[in-house]
Amino acid sequence: MKATKPGVFLAGIPYAGVIFDMDGTLIESTEADFLAWKWVFADFGHELSFQDYMPMLGIRSTDLLHYKLHLEGDVLQQALAKKMAYFREIAEGNGIHPVPYVEEFLKQVRSYPIKTALATSSRREKMYLLMEKLGWLHYFDAVVTGEEVHHGKPAPDIFLQAAERLGIAPVDCVVLEDAANGVAAAKHAQMTCIAITTTHSAEQLQQADLVVDSYEHADLRDWCQLIKSPAL
Repeated sequence: MKATKPGVFLAGIPYAGVIFDMDGTLIESTEADFLAWKWVFADFGHELSFQDYMPMLGIRSTDLLHYKLHLEGDVLQQALAKKMAYFREIAEGNGIHPVPYVEEFLKQVRSYPIKTALATSSRREKMYLLMEKLGWLHYFDAVVTGEEVHHGKPAPDIFLQAAERLGIAPVDCVVLEDAANGVAAAKHAQMTCIAITTTHSAEQLQQADLVVDSYEHADLRDWCQLIKSPAL
């Protein structure tokens, strides 16, 4: 069933739902995630450079381990556990840092009559670690993690699942992303996509409907107007 779009009438926002990616979009986790993966790759006799890691952003851990290290079954599950243990160690040692000004933006979005979801390729354990540390779960009406869908980004599954849980048609959703794989997934889901250049350049994110540099002084209503009238 197609949801009504209260934002059109009450806030000047032509969407009924906003779907957020997590890593890089909400939280500055790229360096910690890279280091954890670097250690996992080393455990299996492989080197991982930051240059090789960057295209992996947005890809599910299980897919990455299967296609990059050719792991399956129990060995793959052991590698997932190692990755989580490494990430936890790094994150708790260095702290968990939100993307600048993003919480102010989350509060503003929640002030509008629209629903919100978190859709992350990360596993549920990692999502809870980060969201509970920051106390941010209350900002979202629905949460979808990587192990809950059949196909990871750039397939649209995770965003379609998020829209379904919100009870909103995909075309009535806007996605916030930071990675090319996530932008592609949003577009494959027939959703509008706003990309932020926290981890990738504007050129790498050019498939998005709008590319922004920061959440500072950001207003979702203004961004929507730019999407509808890009020449203004």
